[in-house]
Amino acid sequence: MQPISSAEEATHVLERISTSGYKPLVHAAESALTCLRPRVLFDDDDKVDEEVTASTVPTDFEETVQRSCEVVAALNFLARSSSSRNVRLKLLRIRCYAVSWMKQIFEVSPEMRRRGSDIIQAMGIPDFPWDDIRPGSRGLALLYNFSPFQDTGATVASKRIRNFGCSVDVIACSFLHRKKQDTTVESIASPYVNRRYFLPLAPSWASWEPYKAYATKASELGKKFMESNKGYEFLYTRAMWAPSLYAGAKFKQDNNQVKWIAEFSDPLSLDVEGLPRGGTIPVDEFTEPLVNWFESRYGQIPEDSMTIFKLAELLVYGFADEIIFTNSHQKQTMLEHIPSRVLRERVEKHCIVENHPTLPRGYYEISDSKYDVDDSVLNLAYFGEFYSSRSITEVTSAMRSLPKCLAQRVNLHVFTNYIPAGDGNRRPRQFSKIQYEALVKRAHDGVGAQGIEDKVHLNASLPYLEFLSTTEQMDYLIVNDARSGEHHAINPYLPSKWSDYAGSSAKTWAFVEDGSILSSKPASVKTPVGDSWAARRDLWDMIVAKFPDLEREVFDS
Repeated sequence: MQPISSAEEATHVLERISTSGYKPLVHAAESALTCLRPRVLFDDDDKVDEEVTASTVPTDFEETVQRSCEVVAALNFLARSSSSRNVRLKLLRIRCYAVSWMKQIFEVSPEMRRRGSDIIQAMGIPDFPWDDIRPGSRGLALLYNFSPFQDTGATVASKRIRNFGCSVDVIACSFLHRKKQDTTVESIASPYVNRRYFLPLAPSWASWEPYKAYATKASELGKKFMESNKGYEFLYTRAMWAPSLYAGAKFKQDNNQVKWIAEFSDPLSLDVEGLPRGGTIPVDEFTEPLVNWFESRYGQIPEDSMTIFKLAELLVYGFADEIIFTNSHQKQTMLEHIPSRVLRERVEKHCIVENHPTLPRGYYEISDSKYDVDDSVLNLAYFGEFYSSRSITEVTSAMRSLPKCLAQRVNLHVFTNYIPAGDGNRRPRQFSKIQYEALVKRAHDGVGAQGIEDKVHLNASLPYLEFLSTTEQMDYLIVNDARSGEHHAINPYLPSKWSDYAGSSAKTWAFVEDGSILSSKPASVKTPVGDSWAARRDLWDMIVAKFPDLEREVFDS
């Protein structure tokens, strides 16, 4: 929707909507027009016609949501432009009535709530009054990292909350000065989050004392939230990051009637090689009641399971009412490492497998991408970080080995967090210069652009919704399996980026391990991970498919 730029345009919108359509909107538009007429006096207690709050589902739900957005945009503009406080307050009250019909529908239908909220998001209305249409909270989400702080876990949690289709309160840990803030991720969950509280604690990846501090404070605050909310139906936690699971276990122990939904993004207690990870944790005032609770039902916890990640897994296995695995190989791998048959059977009974959520197409069109690409070449893009188990050197090796007439017709665009400071990017304050330069080197090594620097464009990571819109400009999006170590019987990982690429109109180029979950996805091109020669063949085919005339040029040369 184009922004309203004048009072005349706003008035025209109201006049058009006041003539026909869904009765609550007609009344809201009429009331607003009356409010704008000169020499009309208003009582602070004036009420808009009660029909405005009618809960009958309109015949054309989607069109009515769009028209409601138009009314909101018009009223917002007129309220900002008015010099009369009385008129401003009246217009904002009318705005509330203009959208309140949605609240009662959203209360009873998660599916219609998602549809309506997605339409509103796509309309791009600044200052939309979500508070006026958001029903009361049915759930509590204890999430160590959450939007607006930029993190894959925070993004997936935001999308999962959208999928729930009901309101929640969120208690998170503050990552201020430690992670970038991305308000576009925040907007995904905003239609569903009533309260969002960030505990002022220092976050940690795998240290027990910070874990305990968050879990203690989050569970205690969650109890207060529940009292003021008159109860919750469910509790949602997700790892990564693991402190969320400890907070969830503590809350569940004290409030067993609340359904606990716990999600695992990856095997928590195993590293990418398939080896145990995480240090030993003490039996202290926090863990002792949880350990006793677990052992009273499932027997003694093995000594080697008293680690910061393994105990978190066991508590979920023992007490969560619904356990979400993000792919079937992950589920199989984690079940194989459960020491108790009784516990394995419980997990089988209470678990589901759901990939990371993919947003509807409208979210790929909300933000305007500011990134320019050259359509006279094949544009490849990689979005994400680099690790010892994940790089794109197969791609750059393939680019270097192509005949010149093909090599000059391909560009690789890389968007990642760790690029040299300067040119719009700066070193985060929590990193020393040496630490940051080491991460930048890891990214450079993961790309491997030596000799083709002019064809590889290194960029800072983008805000989430801008990232989605930028994917639309590319020919192929690169996604790769993490190379699983020899201690993994199967690859238990599914890259979260797949869920984002799956919703884009761009094609996908997947580098896959044999038999992995990614290898079963409908990627446009699949190349064995680590096979530079196969990558050269596939890249050659991609270029020629876009520019058929090049095939003769290669033959002639």
